[in-house]
Amino acid sequence: MSFRQILPLAVLVTAFLPASALAATATVTGDDGNPAALNTTAPISIRNLAVTTEVTVSTAEAPYYTSQVFDAAGTPASNLASCRATRFSPTAKNFVDYRGNGTYTLRLRRFAASNCSGTASEVSFPYTVNAGTAVTAPTLRLLTRLPNDFRIRTHQIPVALNPGAITYEVRFARGGVAGPDGAISGPSAETFVNRSNGLADFRFDKPGRWLIVARVKSGIFFTPWSAPVNVTAIAPFDLENVTFPDARGPSYKIRGQIRERLARGKVTVSIARGRKKGKFRRVGTARINSKGRFSKRLTVRRTGAYRLRYTYKGSSLVAGGRITQQVRIRRRVFFG
Repeated sequence: MSFRQILPLAVLVTAFLPASALAATATVTGDDGNPAALNTTAPISIRNLAVTTEVTVSTAEAPYYTSQVFDAAGTPASNLASCRATRFSPTAKNFVDYRGNGTYTLRLRRFAASNCSGTASEVSFPYTVNAGTAVTAPTLRLLTRLPNDFRIRTHQIPVALNPGAITYEVRFARGGVAGPDGAISGPSAETFVNRSNGLADFRFDKPGRWLIVARVKSGIFFTPWSAPVNVTAIAPFDLENVTFPDARGPSYKIRGQIRERLARGKVTVSIARGRKKGKFRRVGTARINSKGRFSKRLTVRRTGAYRLRYTYKGSSLVAGGRITQQVRIRRRVFFG
């Protein structure tokens, strides 16, 4: 049998091959922004929310075809790529809307009729979307403000970026509790993510435990809430005022008011003679009451310049610290 006799036979056999033997190819936008190959059996997993699928059909497989993407519930997630002739348009794209995490399916329907009517041979290309974000918990406690500064500090905390995401919802609350759906139960504050560096600005105005959760939004759909992250905010140790109620010595009472009323524990009081030099002598400790106040009595027999030092080891809500104050001791004599 000659080559010319074999060729028509080969073409005839090809025309009657099963559809699966002439499989089309398909891709979806991967997390790196490049097309990732799809197959009909094992769904690949992506996180990308800005997704485009593309299918390629040969003329030998079918003369006409349509394509569309469906979400996990079987609802259309893209417009229908209308009837195309493979000899003129062998590829078709579908721009896919995010409709929640789950398995999406690109359905290719192949037709013999020019208007894509009649019985169709269908091929499905599944892929799974598993989008989301996460908050990186700080390893250290964060100061609400700097000592002797009334301005609340801004802390930047990393939030994981998701490919193709535009909008992030980040919520945080002091003493917050995560509900069954992962959201914070009750009132919460919201902050925003800088998509150029993945950092979100947080201002913790009160010391305590703060709960943070985040999620990604695309259109009207959201990813699941991230795992809850706890951040401990603490106030600095600083003094609002220190007074000396006694007018005469040599025994003087020191009364101090800590700016953060939640401070608890003890303050160690020490004294040194001179403005710059001189060794500190420990006077003793003073317990902080429920109003953030402490008092201590000390004896100074010589007048002149002194330095008082207040040392605080810290607590769960207030940072430890040391404050040095210059004072001048004078004797005052009152006549009745």
